[in-house]
Amino acid sequence: MQTVKSRIVMQLKKTGWLTPVALLTGCKLSPAIPVIGAYYPCWLFCIIAGVILTLITRRVILRKYKMPAFAGVIYTALFALYSMLFWLVFF
Repeated sequence: MQTVKSRIVMQLKKTGWLTPVALLTGCKLSPAIPVIGAYYPCWLFCIIAGVILTLITRRVILRKYKMPAFAGVIYTALFALYSMLFWLVFF
């Protein structure tokens, strides 16, 4: 039983240097898009795209159905989904 624990400890010691390396990968400049000479953060464009796509989806939903139950929860979830997908696909 002792050899199994020592193998695990040795493996953790060998790969222990990977933790700081993985944590330092996010240290770079933030993504920004130049628009008419000014730099805007990319998350701002993701929020705008999320709002626009949510409004389009709302219009489609209201054409086919009446007002859905829990509309606030549904539209908030759609906004978050669209914003995060936009970030994932384009950035």
